[in-house]
Amino acid sequence: MDPLNANNGPSILLEGGDGMMGDGSDPIDQMIGEFQETVSQTRRKMNVIPHVNQGEMKQNVEELADYYSEARDLLERIEDTIQDAPNAGKYLRTLRLCTKDFERLRQRYDKMMLRDNLNRYLSENSQLTKERRSLLVEDALVESNTRSIEDITRRLGDTTETGGMIMSDLKGQTEQLKRSVNKVVDTDEVLKESKKILDGMARSAATNKLTTALIILLELLMIFFIIWYKYLSA
Repeated sequence: MDPLNANNGPSILLEGGDGMMGDGSDPIDQMIGEFQETVSQTRRKMNVIPHVNQGEMKQNVEELADYYSEARDLLERIEDTIQDAPNAGKYLRTLRLCTKDFERLRQRYDKMMLRDNLNRYLSENSQLTKERRSLLVEDALVESNTRSIEDITRRLGDTTETGGMIMSDLKGQTEQLKRSVNKVVDTDEVLKESKKILDGMARSAATNKLTTALIILLELLMIFFIIWYKYLSA
């Protein structure tokens, strides 16, 4: 396949207000068409660079950087123009498609420039060289920080979920302890009542023994009195 004609990635079909590419009468449609063409040129240049020799590398890298900068500037102009347009609503979907398309382009561009160290081929006198390098570093830092924040957020979510499960378990254990304490209290009350009953039974048994002993003693006294009276009368 001819690398000059390869896009190496999906390209969106940008839509105008009526669902198709504008015919050029609308300035917003014109900018959208220029943006799409610039993005395609940038992708084609990305496909060409791995196949060029070192003598042509500098020129191709500078052209790639210019295409990328132009695409970025066009997207910013499209955003500003749509915000101020009276019929901005019909271009919102198109703007989202443009933004997604440029985001894919930006990720590939940043990865290619950093991975292959293509910045060394850019002329120090190039108008946007310093700005581009700074943006590359800043984008890399932002992406790294974003991943870190997402990871921290995910861990916090897991920790919160685990904490909720632990709190639920503790609540269940607390309820069990309360029920156990209530059972202990009820058991203590039953034991106290049982002790009272046993004490009452012990007192009743002692009274019965004393009564029985007194009856026996009285019967013995009566028998003794009868015998004594009988013999004394004789």
